[in-house]
Amino acid sequence: MSNKTDKTIPGEMTEGEIKGKLETPASADGDVHAPRPEHRSQHGFQARVLELEDENQKLKRSLEALTKSRDRYTYLFDFAPAGYLTLDEHGVIQKINLTAAGMLARERSALIGLPFVQFIAKADQKKFADHLSESRRERRRRLTAELRLVGKGGWHLPVEMHTASMRDTRHCVFYRSVLTDISERLLVRTALDQSRRQLEQKVSERTAALQENRQLEAEVAERKRLEAELRQRMQELADADRHKDEFMAMLAHELRNPLAAIVNATELMRRKASGHQHLQDWACRVIKDQASHLAHLLDDLLDVARVTQGKIVLDQSTIDLRKIVSQAIEANRALIEERRHRLNVRVPPEPIWIHGDGTRCVQIIGNLIHNAAKFTEVQGDIEVLLETEADEAVVRVRDNGTGITADLLPRIFEPFTQEDRSLARSRGGLGIGLSLVKKLVELHHGRVEVFSKGPGEGSEFAIRLPTVKAAGTGRESGESVEGAGLPAADQYILVVDDNVSSADSLSTLLQAYGYQVQVVYDGKLALERVQERVPDVVLLDIGMPQMDGYEVALRMRENPRLAATRLIAVSGYGQEEDRQRSRQAGFNHHLVKPVDIDVLLDLLGSRPS
Repeated sequence: MSNKTDKTIPGEMTEGEIKGKLETPASADGDVHAPRPEHRSQHGFQARVLELEDENQKLKRSLEALTKSRDRYTYLFDFAPAGYLTLDEHGVIQKINLTAAGMLARERSALIGLPFVQFIAKADQKKFADHLSESRRERRRRLTAELRLVGKGGWHLPVEMHTASMRDTRHCVFYRSVLTDISERLLVRTALDQSRRQLEQKVSERTAALQENRQLEAEVAERKRLEAELRQRMQELADADRHKDEFMAMLAHELRNPLAAIVNATELMRRKASGHQHLQDWACRVIKDQASHLAHLLDDLLDVARVTQGKIVLDQSTIDLRKIVSQAIEANRALIEERRHRLNVRVPPEPIWIHGDGTRCVQIIGNLIHNAAKFTEVQGDIEVLLETEADEAVVRVRDNGTGITADLLPRIFEPFTQEDRSLARSRGGLGIGLSLVKKLVELHHGRVEVFSKGPGEGSEFAIRLPTVKAAGTGRESGESVEGAGLPAADQYILVVDDNVSSADSLSTLLQAYGYQVQVVYDGKLALERVQERVPDVVLLDIGMPQMDGYEVALRMRENPRLAATRLIAVSGYGQEEDRQRSRQAGFNHHLVKPVDIDVLLDLLGSRPS
């Protein structure tokens, strides 16, 4: 056995001591040649010999155990899975096992006494120095560092170095280190890092795909929404086109009926020119009534257009709603009496004041009463009720007529809505009255409601308008009338209209009432005629070619000779801005075709009694 591997087992003797004992088995009592006491007996000597032989056997067994332990330690030290080495305070190799030598690919004997740093990759040598320095400061504490060892062929072996600093019996620092091959761990770590990167890449790609899918889903949803909106819009356009066709058919029907009556009455007057005065009177009434009906249809159409375009300007003042209800009833009195309806009117004794346009309010309530009379069978019941609720005035128009179906109620106020689409169309109308009512009520900051239990159960319309505290001083509905004060025979009237039939018929009518009338068919000729003779009144059309009525009026107002001449616009244009332009051009009045002859005679101031 080499002395390099001798080990001391605590509590046992060293191998040299045991050999010494074995070589002198009888020396336990000192020198065997020393004189013995005479009193020692032969028996004691033999016992001592046996005792020494037993101790010798024990020592042999201890030596064998020590040898086996040393061999086992040597084997474990050399062939451990980790590399073991001992370094002095300068990092020089003092001891190294076969595993550590194998990591460096060198013989163990060739490594003893060499600096360990020379077997470390240059890039890690500073890390190794710092590792030893820190281990020295942190005495007996094991520290760890990852380093790369360099073999003979220049290849690198990654290891994990665990080091603890100690001091020997002379208080000199030395290092005990353990080297663990971590190449497989690094391979696993690299593989894990690569797998992680691949997974992250897949996650990123999947996330992008999901985002793309979500974007695609959003695009699909948006496309579906647009398609649904397009289908709805196409349906609305189709409905609007159908409503337009139905409206045109209704309009043709509504226009042809009064035109047919007028044609018949005219033909009767032509064939029975004399000797049948009662037929002549009847024909005149028919023509007047049907012309008024046509004018009413045109007014409703124009009103709907004006309200839709926001062009209606209300002439508002403080008015008593009781008077409005009374005027609306009187406007429909003839229809109510014709159909022999029972009319029940309930209004409070005290005034109910609202701020509104009197003419438009009469139109609103009158339309509801007209509908009630029209859609209630002969000898039906109609009730008109005026009351207040909180700060609102409420006008209710009830009837026991045909009623309204449930599917029609939500759209009853839409333009051109009618329940009767049959060829008979016994009720007549264009289906714009209720739409106009709703829009006019909203212009007055009110609302309109409808109730009906169904067909045959009648209906009720309620108008709610905000009330005001007291009456105002402004005038109520109607246009002021200033008469000329001259007899018809003393008034010279100039009629200016590019429509020959309209001009001649109006001239003939005025001449029949005794007026002096001259007709011209363009504006320039009118300016020439007023230089020849100053008229008392000029009935002037607006829409004429070359020079319109506004320009003619302006030029006439520049002529001092015409200061007393009254200018009356007679035009098919009747919107508020048209009336405003008329006033700015110098017109005294603005009448809309067809002219109500009674109104015109009132303006002329010579209406016959």
